[in-house]
Amino acid sequence: MSKSSGCLEWDEGAKQLLSATCRNCPEPHFQRRAPRLPHIGCCAYEPVFTLFEIYRMIEAGQTDFFLNQVYRHPDNTVCEYEIIVGARIDSLFYEKQAGEDEAPAERYHRLLQSPRTIYQATDERLAYAVCQFFEDGRGCGLDPRFKTGICRSFICTSIEDQLSVAERKQLADWQRVIREEGEPFHRREQANLEKRGWTLLDHVESIILYFTELAQVKKADLHR
Repeated sequence: MSKSSGCLEWDEGAKQLLSATCRNCPEPHFQRRAPRLPHIGCCAYEPVFTLFEIYRMIEAGQTDFFLNQVYRHPDNTVCEYEIIVGARIDSLFYEKQAGEDEAPAERYHRLLQSPRTIYQATDERLAYAVCQFFEDGRGCGLDPRFKTGICRSFICTSIEDQLSVAERKQLADWQRVIREEGEPFHRREQANLEKRGWTLLDHVESIILYFTELAQVKKADLHR
């Protein structure tokens, strides 16, 4: 079931925000640096899977997908309790263009050197990035159940500026629903895993078994 508010659509089943405006992204921040780069808007991003998204994959019976496409993907970074999805970086990132003193990659590494410009460094890199789950002509190719909270809730300024006061309130309510679904789960389960001394780095099989059992308990409770 879906609901609409202005140019926004709320997908109740997947608990995600959608907008037809995204098909031709108007947001200045996400415009292409060069004509050959794809026009993909905020999909120039590296999502971070928390324990909530990982649990959803296990719960859905997609353990093989999690292990092979997420956990073992060579471009991804596995941290103790989350996984950073590495983007595909266009070769232009490494090329110095006519009239430029440095390549974007060189500028990126220079900006990384100061805490004041770290965010600028991130923007510099993501300007040449494509999320590995992006599909031409479709957008996000990831199962909506597994999308991160940010990917399900992010709405750019260009869209927000089109909303009325009432529509902005509705947007905030929907975004809160998304936060309250995933963030408390991640905090609670991180604490549980820390008590066991488990991390994704060293105990992924144990965590998969634990989440499988958690999903079975949830299913049994629903049938009582």
